[in-house]
Amino acid sequence: MGALSAYLRQQEPTVEVECRSAYLEVASEIGLAFYDLISQNSYEVGEMLYTPCLFPQQKQRVREFFVKRMEATGEALTGPGAIVSAAHFGEAPTWEGVFDTLTARLEGHLDRLADALAGRFDVVGLTTCFGQLFANLSLCQRIKQRSPATKTLLGGSTISNQVGPSLLKEFDFLDYIIQGEGEQPLLALVRQLREGQTEMRGTKGVISRATAGELAGGAQLWEVPNINALPLPDYDEYARKAEEGNLLWFLTIEGSRGCWWDRAKRTGNPKATCFFCNLNVQWNGYREKSAERVVTDILALNGRYQTNVLFFLDNIIRAKGIEEFADRVIDTGKDFVIFYEMRASVRPYELLRLWEAGVRYVQFGIEGLSNSYLKRIGKGTSVIANLQAMKVCHELGILNSANLLTDFPGARQEEVEETTQTILDYAQLYTPLNPNRFWLGRGATIDTLSQEYGLSNIRNADFYKVGLPEEVYRRISLLDLSYDSPSTPTDWSSVYDACRKWGRAYAAAKETQYRHLLTYLDSGDSMRLYDTRSGMLNNIVLRGLERDIYMACMEIQRWEDLREEFIETGRASQDEVAAILGRFVEQRIVYQEGSRLEGSRFLALAPAYTAEMATRRIRRAHEAAQLRRKKGTAAPRQEQPVALAESA
Repeated sequence: MGALSAYLRQQEPTVEVECRSAYLEVASEIGLAFYDLISQNSYEVGEMLYTPCLFPQQKQRVREFFVKRMEATGEALTGPGAIVSAAHFGEAPTWEGVFDTLTARLEGHLDRLADALAGRFDVVGLTTCFGQLFANLSLCQRIKQRSPATKTLLGGSTISNQVGPSLLKEFDFLDYIIQGEGEQPLLALVRQLREGQTEMRGTKGVISRATAGELAGGAQLWEVPNINALPLPDYDEYARKAEEGNLLWFLTIEGSRGCWWDRAKRTGNPKATCFFCNLNVQWNGYREKSAERVVTDILALNGRYQTNVLFFLDNIIRAKGIEEFADRVIDTGKDFVIFYEMRASVRPYELLRLWEAGVRYVQFGIEGLSNSYLKRIGKGTSVIANLQAMKVCHELGILNSANLLTDFPGARQEEVEETTQTILDYAQLYTPLNPNRFWLGRGATIDTLSQEYGLSNIRNADFYKVGLPEEVYRRISLLDLSYDSPSTPTDWSSVYDACRKWGRAYAAAKETQYRHLLTYLDSGDSMRLYDTRSGMLNNIVLRGLERDIYMACMEIQRWEDLREEFIETGRASQDEVAAILGRFVEQRIVYQEGSRLEGSRFLALAPAYTAEMATRRIRRAHEAAQLRRKKGTAAPRQEQPVALAESA
C-alpha cells in the first residue's frame, strides 16, 4: 500500500489517495498474541474465519474446524501465558466461546470499516496475500451493499493466474482484478474510470467483469521497466497506527522484485526454477534496485519514521554486489537490525559483511539435506552449501528461520533416510530447521507439469470445503491446491523425529558451558575441538598438518584446492592428506561431498566458539582468497547452481 499510494500520488497529484491498515485494528480488537497465533495459520484458519461472512450456512462447520485446530496448538486459554486475554474473551473462555466472540468482533469490524469507506471513495482496492482473500471479499460485499456505485478491486499474489477471473465470475460485488505488480495497471484503471470507461478491455494487468471470460487464464502483466525510478513508499498511516499501538514495527524495504533463480518465463522452461515454488508467478522476471538506491531509501525512511528494524520484502538477496550493498549500509554509521531472504550460494565473507551491516534474521532457502532430493525439487544447491550457510549463521548468531521441505511427490525413502542421517550427523550442530510438508500452489512447476509428476484430481485445497458451499468450491479457482498421487506416500516420520531431537539437543547445548554441540578454539599451531554430541565431552586435539588441513576446510574446499595447497607445495604426500581427511570424515567433524577424492568437496563442521573468533577466521580466509586471485590462482566460486533435473 505504501508503494502504490506513493506512485499514484506522484503520477496523479489531484487524485485523493488514502491507506487503511485495517488489520492493525483487528489485532487490537482480539489481542496481539492471539492475532499472531491465527496469522501463523493464516492459509487455513485465517481464511476460514471470514467465510461465514459470505456463507452463513457454513458457520458451524467453520466453528468445529477452528476449535479442532486451536486445540491442536496446545495453547493455554487460562492461567499464566494464556493466548487469549480475559479483557477480550472473558475470565473462563472455551475455544467454542472464543470462536463466537471472535467472529462477532470480526463481523463488527467489517461493518464499521464498510460504513467508513462506502460512498466516501470512488474506488476501494484491497491487497490479498497470506490468507486475506475471504476477509477482503467480505469487505467488498459490504461496501457494495452500502454503495453500489463504489468500484471494488483486488490485487496481490493470492489472485494470480486463473484465480482472479474466477472470482469476478463468482462474486458480483467485485468489479476489477489487478494481476502482477500494481503501479501501472492501477494508474491506468484510475485514469480510465475518471474518463467514464469501465470495461478496461486491452489494459494490461487489469481484468474486469466484462473481460473475465476472455482472460480466464489471467492478465498480461504490466511492469515498471526501471524500479529505481519508483518513488519512496509512504508509510505515514501505518506508522501512526503502529506507534499508537506501541508496536515493535518494521520498515519494509524493497530492493528487488521477483527471483533471479526463477528463469522459467524468460527461458520458457518450467523447470528453470525451484519446482515447488509459486511465489514468483506475479512477476515476468527479476529486477533489482541499485545498492545506492536501496540505501538511499533506507536512510530516507529511517529519517522519516525513526525505525531501525528493516524487513526486506525481496524474495531473494541480489546475486551480485552483496559486499557493495553491505558496505554502503555500514557506511551510514547507523544501528540497524535487518531481515533478509537468502540462497545458500551466499559466501561466508558476504554473510559476515551483512552481519556487520545489521543482518540478524535470515531465511535461507535450505529446503533439503539430501543432494538427490535437492535435485528432485529443483533447488539448485547442495547439502554442503546448505551446511556452510547454517554454520556461519550459527557462528555469528544470525537467526536462520529456514524450512525443511518434506513430502514432495516422488521423493524416495533413501532420500528420507539420507536427510535423517544428515540431521543427526551434521546439521544438528546448527540452528534447527522448520520441517514443513509440501503444499501445491497454482502456477508452480509441479502444477504446470502435473502429469509428469503423476498428480491427478488437482483441485482447490480440501480445507476450503469447510468454509465454502460445495457448488462454490467447485466453481472458483484458488491459489492453494490439493491433489491425488498414484504412489504410496513416502514416510517422512523419521525426519520429523530427528528434527524434534535436533531441537532438544540444540537447546540443551546452548545452556552448557560449551555453548555448542561441537566447537573449536584455535592456537595457530594446534587447535582443540570440543565434541559433546554423545552427551559426554570428547576432546579432539589437532596439531601441525592436521590443524592446517582442518582450518583450510572451514570454508568449502575442493580436493583439487587441498592438493594444490598441501601436496603440490611439498608439505605432505597425497596419502597423508587423504588419511587425515578420512579420519575427519569418520569422526564426523568434516562433511565430504562425493565418494572419491577426485571431485570431492569438504567442509569442516565445527563452528567457532564466539562470533568474534568466526569473524577473524572468515576475514583471514577472504584476504587469502584475494591474494590468490591477484596471483591468478583463485579457485572458482564455491557454489554454482547445479544442472536442472531433466525429470521428476
